[in-house]
Amino acid sequence: MVTKMDKEKLTWKDLVKDALSELGGQGHLSEINKIIEGHPKTKTNPTWRDTIRRVVRQYKIFEPVLPERSGIYKLVEEISIKPEAQGFTEEPEIDHGIAQGMLVTLGKIYGYETYVPPHDQTVRTFQSRPLRDFVTVSDCTDIFKGPNLAKIREIDTLWFDEDDYGLFPVYAFEVEETTRVKSGLDRLLKIPKRFFTRFFIIGPSTKEEGLFSQYINQTPFRVFKDRFLFKLYMELEELYNSALVHNENRELFGIVERGR
Repeated sequence: MVTKMDKEKLTWKDLVKDALSELGGQGHLSEINKIIEGHPKTKTNPTWRDTIRRVVRQYKIFEPVLPERSGIYKLVEEISIKPEAQGFTEEPEIDHGIAQGMLVTLGKIYGYETYVPPHDQTVRTFQSRPLRDFVTVSDCTDIFKGPNLAKIREIDTLWFDEDDYGLFPVYAFEVEETTRVKSGLDRLLKIPKRFFTRFFIIGPSTKEEGLFSQYINQTPFRVFKDRFLFKLYMELEELYNSALVHNENRELFGIVERGR
């Protein structure tokens, strides 16, 4: 029996997924709206139809059916991936993708929706798979509409949570080598202040850490320094590998993933 509390815990992604399943895996926005109308979540969001329109564009599991702007979306099966223990290679281009792969995997373990830039989704790989196979959010355009959208969309990894109105960023990560630490800081600061996002720079060595400490005490970062953290590759590697072990033990114990 599904209680009212259970219904309210469902995310908008869950609602749309369930509606499309009820429609046989494909349906028009108007049909999706008709099924969801009256759900308890619509009572706390007067613009819920706009939220659903955003949801079908944001998540990877929903794809538009041609022709463009048909208003029809189909449900795409989520790829099941069992991540493995991982270390860094000391090859910058390869390690950048490894760091992003570790971050999106950690985001999933901790119950967040995850994103990497569109280009990185197809070009960068993690454990022989494109990063697109690991992320859950394919497009963040509707979340960050405004003059800074182009730079925000290039942030290396984002973790999102959801409220009554949809997704919002909780953690943002830039994976940077020495010459790009300041550029990473600049991009992170483009995220609108209303979101109270926590910012991370992930770097391979203490050289990057030293530059981070230098820049963080300068304008414009100094005002927001409490929201920034620097972490080394080895710290990320340790967290990732220990989280895999914990996640496996959790599943064996019978505790389900958050949001499932």
